[in-house]
Amino acid sequence: MGILAWLFNPNKREDGFREVSCKDLFDAAAEFAAYELAFSVCVDMVANAIGRCEFRTYRGREEVQDREAWLWNVEPNLNENSTVFLHKLVDRLYRHNEALVVSFRHRDGYEMLAVADSWEQGEAQVTRQNEYREVTVDDYTFSKRFREDDVLHLRLNQTSMEPVLARLARAWEKMTSLAKAHYEWDQGQHWKVHIDQIASGADNFETNFAKMIKEQVQPFLTDPNGVLPEFDGYKFERVGIGSTGSSSSTSDIRDLVADIFDFTARGFLIPAVLVNGKVEGTEDANSRFLTLVVDPLCDQLQEEINRKRYGYEAWKAGDYLRVDSSSIIHYDLFDQAANVEKLVGSGVYSINDLLRAVGQGTINEPWADKHYLTKNIAEMDEAANALGE
Repeated sequence: MGILAWLFNPNKREDGFREVSCKDLFDAAAEFAAYELAFSVCVDMVANAIGRCEFRTYRGREEVQDREAWLWNVEPNLNENSTVFLHKLVDRLYRHNEALVVSFRHRDGYEMLAVADSWEQGEAQVTRQNEYREVTVDDYTFSKRFREDDVLHLRLNQTSMEPVLARLARAWEKMTSLAKAHYEWDQGQHWKVHIDQIASGADNFETNFAKMIKEQVQPFLTDPNGVLPEFDGYKFERVGIGSTGSSSSTSDIRDLVADIFDFTARGFLIPAVLVNGKVEGTEDANSRFLTLVVDPLCDQLQEEINRKRYGYEAWKAGDYLRVDSSSIIHYDLFDQAANVEKLVGSGVYSINDLLRAVGQGTINEPWADKHYLTKNIAEMDEAANALGE
């Protein structure tokens, strides 16, 4: 049975425990491996994308490189870099539908951030802040009670999708198991023995026949150089491949596993082409992936950071954090040279803006932060007057 069928199996002892062998556990885990792999691949795709985002901090609407930027881009705490921290955050979100980020002070006075592994939440009341207690990170449990404005509490969906995907995977597990059993049977050794009436009427026939199967036929089937003696009254004939002239392949199993990857990706809103390894249509798929999956997550993250770690007054004054997802897709500067010129010449980006977007070091000169506009862009009246002259 599949792992979910085993978990919900009503056949259990009176004390509530189920008797299960190690083989049952290993078989259940093996059946569920395809779904777990597909789920992990999708989580890693989102986490890798979020990990490439740049957390840009602003003071008075001017970008600054302050301690907050260091926390989110480099070192949120002493034991994790930002990439590891964000991977844990995304994994927690998708597996449990919510994640809790707590802040604490290190002994040197600097603030640290960590993703909680577990916590207990008090009863929610709309007129007062939520409380979180028994907050645990790794093996450490905080003694203090955190209030809502002390934490970043993220929720992925209104209803968790992971149990739904797991139930759907259960149906595919059964079909995959059937396809696997059919393939194994078709590739195995299957023989039938025709025994005439004289041989079957001999004394101790059943005992001697079982002994012959064990000592002569089974070694013949397992030994690559086996020899099968054929006695009078016995006729051996292979069935399966020998009788049909054809055999099954692993394509049915691969197709079912591919289905598991496809519907898991759709549950994440990730275009299936990005998960199944195909190349066709990836450009459009990447755009949909960023629009439907990454950007909404970035929006929620920056909203939670701004309302908890900055507040209204600071936000009104132009102090805020923005999660920039423009650097997720690999950018070849030489292939896009013409577009780079247009972006700078149109006044949209400064030179340093573009250098930062393509992962290059910025230029520490005032002119590199200025915006430029080419002279061949003008209002209609101005352009008409120039032609008239």
